[in-house]
Amino acid sequence: MKQEQDEDEVSDKTEGWDEEDVGKRIVKRVTPNGTYFNELIVHVFCSMCGSSFIGPSREAGGFLGGHECLHAWEFGQAMGRSDGLTE
Repeated sequence: MKQEQDEDEVSDKTEGWDEEDVGKRIVKRVTPNGTYFNELIVHVFCSMCGSSFIGPSREAGGFLGGHECLHAWEFGQAMGRSDGLTE
């Protein structure tokens, strides 16, 4: 019985995660940057624009960090800051 419960907590998907996968773990995920083990599938969203992401926790961090940088830049542009970046 315990083994069945553990199987329910694991996702065999390598992409295309959805709401049903949130909270499950990816036993092993190989990427060009390295190999991840026992990685949690999460659902996060940007509180500024409402965009959301479902997938491995590592990519969720990049999604959130990327949105934080984007919105900080947008605020800077709205305030007339000239930092050399253009739209």
